[in-house]
Amino acid sequence: MTEYVITFLALFVTDIFYTQYLSSVNNKQALKASAWAAVVFIVASVAVINYTEDHWQLIPAALGAFAGTWAGIQWRKRQDKDLPG
Repeated sequence: MTEYVITFLALFVTDIFYTQYLSSVNNKQALKASAWAAVVFIVASVAVINYTEDHWQLIPAALGAFAGTWAGIQWRKRQDKDLPG
């Protein structure tokens, strides 16, 4: 059961970080985007290793991806509101 939670959280965090990566790319912040890309790769690798060994872990991976994307966009919306102008 622990591996399923780890897989869910790995994809959840990956998608939150991926949202930040895309924002950095969109803002042409090369160093920041590169750092986010490296972090995304490392965290996502945990999930890939887990679901490669146990295909049932694709279910928590997909749920984590869905929830992480939703949370990442919500976080991004809040950041946009806090910007001056």
